[in-house]
Amino acid sequence: MGSLTGLQQIGLANTAAGAAGSLLSGLGQYESGQQQRAAYDYNADMTLQQMQQQMQTSEAKYANLIGRQASAYAKAGVDISSGSPLLVMAHTAAQGGVEQESEYQAGTEQAALQRYYGKVAAFNGTVGGISTALAGLSKPGMQVASIIGPSSSYGAVPTVPDSMAPTGSGGW
Repeated sequence: MGSLTGLQQIGLANTAAGAAGSLLSGLGQYESGQQQRAAYDYNADMTLQQMQQQMQTSEAKYANLIGRQASAYAKAGVDISSGSPLLVMAHTAAQGGVEQESEYQAGTEQAALQRYYGKVAAFNGTVGGISTALAGLSKPGMQVASIIGPSSSYGAVPTVPDSMAPTGSGGW
């Protein structure tokens, strides 16, 4: 078993450093994907908060409108407990409900989309990190083989003795 020369040892050390760099690069890609996912999740949370605020604003707007309608009818001496005034205020309340439902649907769909984008980003970071690490490890492996070489006892390729070599008759 032979020992490695100084140049071979330096080459192996450089190869190991390259492999470590590839692993760190792969880990960086993974972490980047996780950070992107966290950012998308934060955006989804903010979208839901904004949706809730919009719904509260709509509710207040329609409650105010119904109050103004009731005041206008009362000022004019119209009974608001029955008939057309009651129907108008009921219709206004229904419009408010429809608007709030629309805001809810839009907000939840946008938040779900943000969360999906986050999952995709995390997946891409994981796959990219793994492929970078594997690609980075395959190159140093080939470099180690070329540094050590087949003449060395570390990487010697076994040979078949002549007595076991195939014969010209098509058999062993």
